[in-house]
Amino acid sequence: MSTATPTITQRPEETAPVIETGAASSRPPADDVPGPKDTKARKATAPWLIVTAREITVKLTSRSFLVSTLVTLALIVGAIGLQLYLADSMGKISVAAADPAAGRLTAQAEQLAAASEQEVDITVRKEASAEQVREAVRSGEVEAGLLLDNGRWVLLGDTGHNDVAATWVGAAVQQNALAENAHAAGTSLEDLSRDTALERLLLSPDKTPEGAVRMTTYFFGFLFYLAAVLLGAALATSVVEEKQNRIVELIASSVSLRSLLVGKITGSTLLALAQMTLFSLVGVAGLLIAGEEETLADISSGLGWFLLFYVVGIAVLACLFAAAGALATRSEDIQSTTTPVNAITALVFIVGIAVSGETREILSFVPLTSTVTMPARVLAGEAAWWEPVLALGISLAAAAAIVAVSARVYRRALLQTDRKLSFRQALKLAD
Repeated sequence: MSTATPTITQRPEETAPVIETGAASSRPPADDVPGPKDTKARKATAPWLIVTAREITVKLTSRSFLVSTLVTLALIVGAIGLQLYLADSMGKISVAAADPAAGRLTAQAEQLAAASEQEVDITVRKEASAEQVREAVRSGEVEAGLLLDNGRWVLLGDTGHNDVAATWVGAAVQQNALAENAHAAGTSLEDLSRDTALERLLLSPDKTPEGAVRMTTYFFGFLFYLAAVLLGAALATSVVEEKQNRIVELIASSVSLRSLLVGKITGSTLLALAQMTLFSLVGVAGLLIAGEEETLADISSGLGWFLLFYVVGIAVLACLFAAAGALATRSEDIQSTTTPVNAITALVFIVGIAVSGETREILSFVPLTSTVTMPARVLAGEAAWWEPVLALGISLAAAAAIVAVSARVYRRALLQTDRKLSFRQALKLAD
């Protein structure tokens, strides 16, 4: 009986020898051996893309990120709901009255409000006596009371007067009094009130109303500040945790620190942009539900510029927060190292929503502050077509310089795990 002698052959396309023993072979299964396609796929994937994907995945599975996003959405929905409630409740007024003429007077008040494009709904609650009218007002069952005292109408309030009732009921009382006085003088109300109406004329009807500009600027400015602080703090925390646990030393052995920084910035910026888009869509839906299609049409011209400047500003702040996180050695140091960046973010928000006129025009070309001020000028119709383009170019140039300096700080401080550094100390270190 003959025994087959094992022979070992090396095939050119395989990295491991194939052991053959006659009819049987112990060659590993093809699925377990990385082929040429797998190697090419790994080489084709840039390291920063891998870091970006990991950054996004970690954030999307982070409870704090999801909670902060949901809380912000709840605040936006709550603010929209509050505006709808206030607008609806301010137009609806219940008035207690004992005189039958009060019904005609309040109906006239509603007509005067409708002529001025104001929605006012006055409900008259009939009472048997003046004392019952006063008691209904004191108990809070009605917003106001209306009494006829010695030929003069009196509007009652408990601790304060309802402004809507005072305005339109007062206008109706005045109109009735003028009609009676005109009849007594042998003339008509039309002749008496000729040329007394105030004509209203808009000098710039094509520009966005100032109220809509302020509302939109505050909305996007606040979201920029909130996203920068929340994502920036999370980014700085992840950087210092990797540094504190010395995981970064393992990562640095396979991925360059530049690729690591670029991936983190890209991931944070994309998440911030996704958040801003989601919040904007909720805001747009709120305007549509509130019937503010005209306001939405007014602000639509500046929404794109807000998003463009927003992306640049968030990318710059993300790089600064990453550098601030690299300066710390423990999680307890994050607050002190990120304080300057938080101060810059707060300053951008406060200045962006507070300035106007020539100051806003100047700051609209200053990097970071232009994130809020230039889109606001575009929305207000104050900027020529080339101004936002120039401001965006200046912001991109400044962003490149800031990112370069922050990247240097990040690279030099990240592997210094034994001490906390300042920006100046990190810049003095060698790569």
